[in-house]
Amino acid sequence: MTGTTEFLRQVPLFEKLSTSELGLIRGLGGLKHYAKDRIIFLEGDPFTGFYVVMSGTVKVYKLSDEGDETVLHVLKPYKSFAETPLFTELNNYPACAQAVEDSMLFHIPKAEFKRLMEANSSVAIKISEAFASRLMELNRKFGQLSASAEGKLARYMMNEITANGSINKPEPSFVLGISKKDLAAQLGIAVETLSRNLRKMKDDRLIRESSKRIFVTDLKRMRDMTG
Repeated sequence: MTGTTEFLRQVPLFEKLSTSELGLIRGLGGLKHYAKDRIIFLEGDPFTGFYVVMSGTVKVYKLSDEGDETVLHVLKPYKSFAETPLFTELNNYPACAQAVEDSMLFHIPKAEFKRLMEANSSVAIKISEAFASRLMELNRKFGQLSASAEGKLARYMMNEITANGSINKPEPSFVLGISKKDLAAQLGIAVETLSRNLRKMKDDRLIRESSKRIFVTDLKRMRDMTG
């Protein structure tokens, strides 16, 4: 499980923990495999614990009464999700989660995690600070919801190439690991609007596309579009 400890070191929620404290977290959880399209939990299901994406992709979403889906987050490795009930009075999951592709998750049970937080004030303080930082980042993102569709798409691409470390390459690139429908929902725009903006970016030679990989061919102009 040494590899799991080193993996958890890269998770923002645990970034302030020492090696020994990471070992305590590792000892609480277990690995769970979810095949592509498998539901992890549904909104309203009893809260049993939270998760860290170790491989694959997970989407967190909400369903309207009419069955319309709104994607809240698309999560890649090192991202944790469903922690909110730990810091609130919620006893149920506030949204749904589904594996977009075959995924390996690290599940940390609620009861064991709460016992650790109560018994170890250092771990509790460090994780609470990291969670607060995450909420601030989410607030910043919500503040960007009024951006244009073009700006939202440009910001998404910049975040992807920054996260995968290709931003300094001659042609930074990323793999679009989710459907365009899910991406449009995540950005809060219509699928037709997304397709139209992708076509415009190609016509303007900002990007080129090969299979599911998108290459940014004019990084300066893409950065300028993010506002």
